[in-house]
Amino acid sequence: MIGRFFPDIRRDLQAVQATHTRPTLRLGGVSIAMGLAGSILLEPSLQGTVLPKLALCAVPVFVAGLLEDTGWRVPAVWRLAASVCSSVLAIGVLGTVLTRLGFAPVDAVFALFLPAMVGTVLVLTGAAHAFNLVDGLHGLCGFAGLITAGALAMIALKTGQDPMAQVLWSVMASVGGVLLVNFPRGLLFMGDAGAYVLGFVLACIAVKMLQFTPELSPWAVVLVFFWPLADMVFAVARRIANRRSPLCADRLHFHHILLRSVEILFIARQNSTLSNPVATLILLPFMAAPAILGVLVWNRNGLAFGLVVLSTSLFQITYRAVAAAAKRRSFAVFGVTPQTGHRKAKRHKRVRRDKV
Repeated sequence: MIGRFFPDIRRDLQAVQATHTRPTLRLGGVSIAMGLAGSILLEPSLQGTVLPKLALCAVPVFVAGLLEDTGWRVPAVWRLAASVCSSVLAIGVLGTVLTRLGFAPVDAVFALFLPAMVGTVLVLTGAAHAFNLVDGLHGLCGFAGLITAGALAMIALKTGQDPMAQVLWSVMASVGGVLLVNFPRGLLFMGDAGAYVLGFVLACIAVKMLQFTPELSPWAVVLVFFWPLADMVFAVARRIANRRSPLCADRLHFHHILLRSVEILFIARQNSTLSNPVATLILLPFMAAPAILGVLVWNRNGLAFGLVVLSTSLFQITYRAVAAAAKRRSFAVFGVTPQTGHRKAKRHKRVRRDKV
């Protein structure tokens, strides 16, 4: 019976980016959708906010993600098209338009209709896919959503946008429900639908807050979204540099590198039930730090931009340092040197399998 409705679910274990070892339902997005719908129906004060229309705009990307989650294999380009469709709906239905980036010359361009529309679509679509890309460890995407929503809620309270803060609390409650079964054991996954909707909804809210509050720095908002955005930007750059499609999945995201490093340095590779949530816990401070900084400098555009540059540099440095440490440990464990490691790896399947 399950196979009838989830025809291809076992193939998830063979996906290049997979980190789990047993078939697991990816219906966390359904739980988030039900949570948001329940909030709208049960809390009258939310019915006058942006949440009902925002939920309507998210339908295309939710449906595309849900079809993928239930095993119907929606090509990445079609899921991208669905997120673009949702973004266009947000512009038309909600009037969600990004009109400034915090620099006068660029803001003059974004004052024009076409650049503002294209920029908004890129931002909303990018945020949706950024959250989907960090959905690789138990609880990672959910905690990223909680951190981002919590930081935005704090900024909303600082700027007198109480209705927006209330919407964000509803988002946090919906995501928290999924985390109860997603972390630490991974009994239910967020799925594409959950990650796409989470990123899209939070990005729409952020753009609306920029519209309502002229003193809110766009770069402070980038800090709030920093970890998913940085992971996506570096993933796209890495794939292009390797002459691969930006839509082609790989196992070289920060969380993949960290997971494999935790397994090599501290925990046996066979014990993924422990290494997976441990890697998530290690990442939490790194994810929260830029968001906290974004709250602190919410109205200081120049400082926020400088912190974005600093955070980006530290992200790349830390990525390379973690990968290098795991490589050295892997070579030491199996009695090879960096100079001969690649040659000997051909004769030692385990070295090839554990190499970062």
